Amino acid sequence: MLALAAALLATAVASGPPMACERLASLFPNGPRPPGGEPGCAAALREACDAGRRLACAELGRVLEAGTAGPADPAGAAALHRRACDAGVGAACARLAQHLREAGQPARAVTEALEEGCALGSGAACLERAAAEPDLARGARLRERACDLGEAEGCLAIVAGAPPARAQALRDRACWLGSADGCAAAGAGLARGDAGREDPVAARLRLERGCELGGAEACARLGLVLLAEGRRGEAARGARLLVEGCPALGAEECLDSAEAWLKGPQAVIDEGSDPALLDLACRRKVPDACAWLGRMVQEGRRVPADGPRAAELYRRACEAGRAGACSDLGVLYRFGAGVPRDEARAGALFAGACARGVERACALRDDPSRPLD
Repeated sequence: MLALAAALLATAVASGPPMACERLASLFPNGPRPPGGEPGCAAALREACDAGRRLACAELGRVLEAGTAGPADPAGAAALHRRACDAGVGAACARLAQHLREAGQPARAVTEALEEGCALGSGAACLERAAAEPDLARGARLRERACDLGEAEGCLAIVAGAPPARAQALRDRACWLGSADGCAAAGAGLARGDAGREDPVAARLRLERGCELGGAEACARLGLVLLAEGRRGEAARGARLLVEGCPALGAEECLDSAEAWLKGPQAVIDEGSDPALLDLACRRKVPDACAWLGRMVQEGRRVPADGPRAAELYRRACEAGRAGACSDLGVLYRFGAGVPRDEARAGALFAGACARGVERACALRDDPSRPLD
């Protein structure tokens, strides 16, 4: 029953402001729904609380905190959490501690509420109590208890210093408890073989979950895995995840990790590649990727048309020795597409590309009035 209380209150937090009718239905799934909307459901919770249903007291306290069934009533919420805490609902003790702190009550009163909540099975109370515990050993025990009670943050907090196999188990538990950071760490550990052997399949499973949970780091690490696997469709997805998630890892670290793959024989990068993969490859100085992406961006094909960006992409490829990109950049300067119109610069670009064997550039150099093919 205490575990149910913690789960119900956690659900209320995770899914947004606690609504009286939702919480009533969670407590009494087969009961009738009272009339009157949210206020009616709040009244039903009050009736159940007065009848000795301690979880109803805790749930009504959350509703009064949020003011979803009428004006917010912090004092009334605190009284209900006190009542539920005294009746053995650990999660309510954690909420009571927050009210006591906000009301400026002595630290001892806050500590006592958290101690009671932790003893009653509230992982949140254990974790909060640990944060204020000066005794490092006791703080570690409180975090471990929080982990055992289902608090992912508690699991991650005790990874440091744990033996490799134990550390991996803690990261795994945090992942399955719903922590995207835990999934990213678990996936990275399995990929490295922290627990004794590398397990790429299990690593990918954790990273997929972390990415689904919205973790940018998990998505970026998953992107690296997909790139390493080298399958064309997966590589495109991997590039997209990597580009989007790189800030979570540190852009340079992230992109450096992909560079060896991008320049290796297993990379499949051509004019038909996904734009995200071309973007990633261009960033790591794969000039053909810059040229192909420039053409996509210029034409608005599979990406929004963007003249200035197309010019920049052609410029990168041109400076890296791709004569065709120099010719394409010359066209933009001739017609003022995304860059200021500059016939002299266009002519110089056409001349350079022509000298390197681009026949179309020769024709454009010799006849400024020549229409584009």
